[in-house]
This record gives sequence, C-alpha cells and structure tokens, in this order.
Amino acid sequence: MEIIKTEALSFTYPKVSEKALDSVSISVESGELVLLCGRVGSGKSTLLRLLKHELAPNGVMEGSLNVSAKKVAYVSQCAENTFVSERVRGELAFALENEGMDSDRISLKIGELASFFNLAAILDKKLSELSGGEKACVAVAAAVIADADLLLLDEPLAQLDPKSAEELISLVRRLNSELGMTVIIASHITDGLTELCTRMILLDGGRLACDGTPNKLSQLDECLPFFPIYTSLFEERPLTVRDAQRCQKRFEEKPYIPSEKSVDDAVSLRHISFAYSKNSPDVLSDLTLGVKRGERHFIIGANGSGKTTLLKLIAGIKKSYSGKVKCGGRCAYVPQEPRYLFTEDSVGEEISAQTAKRFSLDKFLKRHPYDLSGGQLQLLAFAKVSELGFDILLLDEPTKSLDFEGKALVRAELDELKEQGKTVIIVSHDLDFAGECADSISFLSDGFIALTGDRRDVLSSMSFYTTQIRRITASYLSSAVSAEDLL
Repeated sequence: MEIIKTEALSFTYPKVSEKALDSVSISVESGELVLLCGRVGSGKSTLLRLLKHELAPNGVMEGSLNVSAKKVAYVSQCAENTFVSERVRGELAFALENEGMDSDRISLKIGELASFFNLAAILDKKLSELSGGEKACVAVAAAVIADADLLLLDEPLAQLDPKSAEELISLVRRLNSELGMTVIIASHITDGLTELCTRMILLDGGRLACDGTPNKLSQLDECLPFFPIYTSLFEERPLTVRDAQRCQKRFEEKPYIPSEKSVDDAVSLRHISFAYSKNSPDVLSDLTLGVKRGERHFIIGANGSGKTTLLKLIAGIKKSYSGKVKCGGRCAYVPQEPRYLFTEDSVGEEISAQTAKRFSLDKFLKRHPYDLSGGQLQLLAFAKVSELGFDILLLDEPTKSLDFEGKALVRAELDELKEQGKTVIIVSHDLDFAGECADSISFLSDGFIALTGDRRDVLSSMSFYTTQIRRITASYLSSAVSAEDLL
C-alpha cells in the first residue's frame, strides 16, 4: 500500500529564484525503510519537512503531494532543540497529553515504550543530563509514542559517537522490522544504513537523480560518493565492513612518518577540573593537554565525555574550578549548534560575497540563514568566523551534516589555516575526517585524556573509535587509517 506519493513536486523558498525541489516524483510503500541521500542543499530536509505538513517551510509548492499515513513523526537534525519538557517522562507524555489521553493510559504507553526503547533507567532523569545518544533515542521515542506509522529522520547520526550511532540504527531497524513502521532517513552518514534500507533515493540539485536498491545503486559510479568509503575500494561493492573484509583485494600502506611539530604550545591545559554545579560530579577531572602551534588537533570520545565542555574552557566561555588554561593568542569559537551565530535576515548580510563564493554559498545570499540546510548552516558558520582575525580556531562538530564536497571545502580551509600557522582544535565524531586531516588526536574518556598522539598512532591503536579504513585493514596493516595512507 502506498503511503507517500509525489508527482512533479517542486518547492521554492521566498526571495529565491532557484527551486529547492524540482519536479520530484516518488512513491513509497508502507513498511519500507528508505535512505534519502544527496549533496548539501539538494533538497533532502525540504522534502522531509513537506511530508510533515505542520512543519512545511514557507514558500511556493507546485505539483502534488499525498501522505496517507495516520500520523507522521519527525525528528530534526538537532533533536534536543525540539524538547519541551525538563525530564524524559514529561517529554514522552507531552504528545499524549495533547491528545487528551487519561493518566492511566499515558502511564501504560510510557511504560511500554520505555521497555521497547530501553529507557526505563533514565525516565526520571533531566534531559540536560543525558548523553547525545540517549537524547536521540528519547527524541525518536517522543516522536512515535502517539502511534505514528511514518517516521522521518533528518541526519539522526550526525552528532553521535560510534556506539550511540549503532544503538540508534538498531532501534530504527526494530521499529521498521518489528512494528512495520515506514521510515525515511536523510543522512550523509551511510555506514550501517546501506545494509539496512530497502531503497535509496538520491537527490541532486532538487531533482530526483537515482532511485533503487543499495545493491543496484552501488554499481553506479555517480552514486558511490554516497556509500561508505570501503564500498568504492573493491569491485565487489561491499555494503558492510564484514563484506569488505572478505574481499580478495589487499592493500599496502605508506611508510608512517610523524608530522613535524612546533616546540611551542598554542594551548596549554594543566590539571583542569570542572563541574557544572557545586554538588554535581566532575565533567573533567585533573585533565592535562598541550596543543602545539600550527597543529590541527582533534578531540574524540563518547557522547557526554566532556569534549564540548573542554572546548568551551579553552574558549573562555566556561571557567574551571581548578587548574590553569593558557592560550597563546586570540580564540574564535564555532559551537555545535551554528544557529546561535546568526543575527541577520540573509546570508549576504552575515558574510561577504567573496567569502560566500569560497564556501559555495553564493547562490544563497538572499536566503534567510534559517532556511538553509543543516550542512549549509555549518558552512555559513565556518565562513562567518573565517572573516574574523584569530590565532586559535575552535570547532565543535564542523562536518556535521556535510557531504563529501562540503567536507572537502572544510579541509581546504583547514589546509590554508595550517599554511598560515593557525592552530585549530576540533571536537568531532567524524573519525574518517579526523583520520584524513588531523595532525594529532586526543581521546577523551571519563573526564580525562586517555590517549593522545599522532593520528595514525591513536586511531590504529583503537578498535571501536577508529576509521572505516582501519576496520577493513587492521588484520594485515599496522597503521593505515585513511585512504591516503594506502598504496
């Protein structure tokens, strides 16, 4: 049974001549799990918001759109921005209370859902106390609790560590396979999803470019950038790490030559301890870290391990209750949620036309920043900060929601900053990006630096917090962690 059908669907945002969606015709059957892919600004988020009519953006729609689902659940790119309650239980109850459900029925529904989603242990916790992975699960649970039969997820893995991402993927699989829920996932992260989905739909410039099974689309060269990195390395086109490890081809690796480093620390943290309140546990405990001048230093670790807090301490936004933070120059900070940086009504008022062109945002000068896609917002935030004078740049998840071209733009900027002798400290769950362009990496765990060193040293010594390339070559290569390390 058809649950979604569009015919020649087009959409144009106000004050913009170019269509965000252009004559898109698709059909989705009930019970399908669809992976929606495309470059930054290809129309993925616009399409999802149109499918949830209460969230449809302001603009002109043409063509036809029919959604026959009883209830549509939608989870945005930044799920926690949608929370309306202080605690998990209240967040789950909110939609049911709005429907006038009695308290006994609400308690039963929450208990049932908490068991299915494994949320019983955190039902009475404050949402602000949860890890990123827990917040993502709560957001999905709150969205579907009122018996939704269509779930729309916009970049659900963008801010999750590997373990949390795996748990959310498993949860989505259960919703689809055990409950028969139709799921559409818009994501630039496809590792773990290509084997799960029944179909992939690829948008390009607002148009429908490809539509088919993962096995079929993986044979098309133009689709390969939207598959996991290892898919394109083998003629067999594997969709999982397991299948890639079974492929016959074997690689050799380039000699490992540690990068040359400055003798001076641009950032020095000595015995830092921090807690958000007097009676709360330490988020960071006796942490010591030095970042050399001119380095690109990545900080990785689980959701809730203190990475963002550490970045805010360096930026001077937060103050530790013990220890010392020393920065050798002026800092600029780009937060994980870039919307906080924007105060103007158009992209052209936020940045210069020259900067917009450098970041491939010149087509959107008249568009309001909030009408941009998640990836375009990330680029706009980086572009805005790039116009400031700074010695040390602090970036929190800069590749979140970016496609391969957006990441290439960010990397080019990071290369230019390195040439200028600037120091960049990046908090990221994007381990493949870290494996490509980091000079050094620190792994943060339980409030302290558990491991720090050159990128190949750190990522090749870890089994879970490592790259796709490392996972498929760990059994026979000593330290290759990116495609650039392979011969």
